[in-house]
Amino acid sequence: MRRWHDWTDPDFFMEGRQHERRLIPLFLRQILPRRMQQTKLTLTGWMLVIVALGIGSAAYNTSSNILFMTLSMLLSSLVLSGILSVVNFRKLSWALQAPQHLQVGEVGMAEIVLKNEKGMFPTMSMAFRVSSRDGMHLLYLKHAISAGDIASLEWTFVPVQRGRLSVYLHGVESKFPFGFLSKGIEDTAEAAVWVWPERIEYSFLPLAHGRRYQTGVARHQAGVGNDLLNVRTYEMGDSPRLIHWKATARMNKLMVRQLAQEGESGFHLWLDPIEQLWNGAQIETLCSAACALAEDLFHVGRLESACVGQEPWIRIRGLRELHDFFDQLARLEPVSGAGTPPGEHSVGRRNMITFRPYGERGVSIYVNGTQAGQA
Repeated sequence: MRRWHDWTDPDFFMEGRQHERRLIPLFLRQILPRRMQQTKLTLTGWMLVIVALGIGSAAYNTSSNILFMTLSMLLSSLVLSGILSVVNFRKLSWALQAPQHLQVGEVGMAEIVLKNEKGMFPTMSMAFRVSSRDGMHLLYLKHAISAGDIASLEWTFVPVQRGRLSVYLHGVESKFPFGFLSKGIEDTAEAAVWVWPERIEYSFLPLAHGRRYQTGVARHQAGVGNDLLNVRTYEMGDSPRLIHWKATARMNKLMVRQLAQEGESGFHLWLDPIEQLWNGAQIETLCSAACALAEDLFHVGRLESACVGQEPWIRIRGLRELHDFFDQLARLEPVSGAGTPPGEHSVGRRNMITFRPYGERGVSIYVNGTQAGQA
């Protein structure tokens, strides 16, 4: 029980805290806490103190045992409120979690995971202060967390622009159990989310001398052909029609068929974000068009590599590489100077997709210097 003897210390939650033994400094620190953990009287608590002072004065003036018993009940309820609020916070851990990436306009969900590591007492009536670009929110714990259990609080938000989106946890507070005391901890945490560009409508019809770009030879590369190339683990975004049920039953996890690409050559996508060429609106259209075009080409097996500015080429083998390219689009900013594709001559890429401004907000799409669409 020695662990609980100093529950009135405002720095009860701080490791290596200083034990204040002087009455007046301890009282002043309770009223004006200076550290992370704060204990304050609520309006109801101040009313209780005022009523207790009045009843105490009347009890000493009248020597009434009933008034003394009433005063004892009020003071004990205040002390009990402080003890239970401390127990409510003890051995409670939490962590802020957010999705790795989102797309503009997509509903995102972040959560706070709580774990009650106490051996006997539950935790209840907690409120967490969180914020994002759309403002501050209070997340309330509606149900008690039993000893040893885990719970989560979730809130949703919708990103409105690409780039880095941060969600914050500012602190936690509780007025449990009677609302006389407000106990809180200032605990700032941040989680970052990369927001990909919004998908937009575009036109894309790549032709070469009146005929589509084709090689006429099946390639040993993942695509949408008929020949089985490989059987691999299911990844998010794979078509359910490609599930290999026999392999799934044998491996006890979802497996999909990887088909060889037939008859069509792939494309190499390059963005040149020089600030002399693009304005702000055109940059956003450029990112959205490149994101939508890359996604569509990937799902039909015709995206071989992608590059932004002078960054290294990303060879698109699966969703992970495609998402890396989308992360580059989320971070894209105009740069000065004229650029050329890195390693263009040494790599010898054909079917190069490039972009140029069109009007005030539009973008033209080119394949090997020939216009093939616009957005």
